[in-house]
Amino acid sequence: MSFHLSDPCLWCIEGSSPAGIHDILGPVYKPCPVCLGACALCEGDGLFPADFACLPCFREQLAAQGLTPIMCAHCSGVVDLIPLDAIPAPEVTPHGQH
Repeated sequence: MSFHLSDPCLWCIEGSSPAGIHDILGPVYKPCPVCLGACALCEGDGLFPADFACLPCFREQLAAQGLTPIMCAHCSGVVDLIPLDAIPAPEVTPHGQH
């Protein structure tokens, strides 16, 4: 068996390939393009943080930095980070008016 440095599956770890170090998320992975292919919705742009325990913990870590993740509805990869103050407050209808 021979490997070439250009082999996209060379660094694959259980279907994920290291994708570098994001300035906020830290080390991140992407689905291996050979093993899993690109997500049909985000076209493979979704990132998966290596330091991930659970979604609520992840959201809390980002909220502490004033951010919230936008995640792909198909693969659940992080496709963007937006400031918390950019999210409009939900409108609340008083109980007596609905």
